[in-house]
Amino acid sequence: MSYSLIKNMADKNKLPNCVLFYGNEEYLMDYSVKYIKYRYIDENYEDMNYVVFEKPANLNDYFEFANTFPFMSEKKLCIIKEAGFFTSTGSLDKKEEEKLLKYIDENEDCITVFVIKDGKPDSRKKIVKKLKDKKAVFEFNRLNERELTKYILDEFKKNDFNISMSDANYMANYTGYLEYESTLSLYHVNNEINKIMSHNNDRKSIKTADLDMLMIKSVESNIFRLVDYICENNKRNSFEILDEMLLNNTPEQFIIHMIARQYRMLYRYVILQKKGYSYNEIMNKMKIKNFIASKLAKQSKNLNMSTIEYYMKRFLEIDRKIKTGEIDSRVGLELITNGIIGHIPSKTIS
Repeated sequence: MSYSLIKNMADKNKLPNCVLFYGNEEYLMDYSVKYIKYRYIDENYEDMNYVVFEKPANLNDYFEFANTFPFMSEKKLCIIKEAGFFTSTGSLDKKEEEKLLKYIDENEDCITVFVIKDGKPDSRKKIVKKLKDKKAVFEFNRLNERELTKYILDEFKKNDFNISMSDANYMANYTGYLEYESTLSLYHVNNEINKIMSHNNDRKSIKTADLDMLMIKSVESNIFRLVDYICENNKRNSFEILDEMLLNNTPEQFIIHMIARQYRMLYRYVILQKKGYSYNEIMNKMKIKNFIASKLAKQSKNLNMSTIEYYMKRFLEIDRKIKTGEIDSRVGLELITNGIIGHIPSKTIS
């Protein structure tokens, strides 16, 4: 991961004098910038040795800062945010580009961090090629399930809290961070971690019950829980989750869409299972994470194929009635929930 590499290079004083950050995980970029500042800049002399430029129109002020010697420090540090001139939609004038190319090779007194938060560097540009040759371009991607689980474990551990691997994984999957097209960043995950630590500061131990009580659960995670309870015929908990989603102003039609989507996934899982695919093969075929596959495996044990098919036909019928104006979405949701939750599913796979 880029932030681990940056940390290691800074600790060993081997960071290139110019680096370029980009990617879709803003928190990790911000963390890396803060860590570089921590390693290289004495706060007593920060005013003389540290500067941030936001979306500069040109690099005149940057060169003026970078070309003066550090004050009572080995290095100066300059952060250039929104460095759009590295992307295909931005540019520097010819003289500035040549000056920057020369600067990258020659200047050793100032570390410069160029940051792109919207877009990515254009690999055709001479300046980008030079930084890549120097191994100074770092992409900060969103964490996957394994990385996020480890991140959560490490955050609790460094604050002297105990949490099991399974509970860290549970939290990772219920934050909403891992969901398809999620816009949540690690800032959201950290807010959840800090809230949980604050609530459990006396005993320094985190259990599943603490996560269930304190976490803000995403719509997708609530849908998984809802279908879990439906498959267990747990009406009370099913309606509690529905009430919670409605109180949080989740649109009724979106809830219907998500329930239908979950049953379509269940249907496909059971079909593939019947065709003889293994657990891992199903996961790859459906392009789903292990956590989701394990949920589908558990849920499929309590539903037969004819029941799933009946529900899917019912969803289509209600969706048609909503779209044609025969019923509104609230009535549609009530028809679905009363029909499904009120039904005791067969526990024999047919």
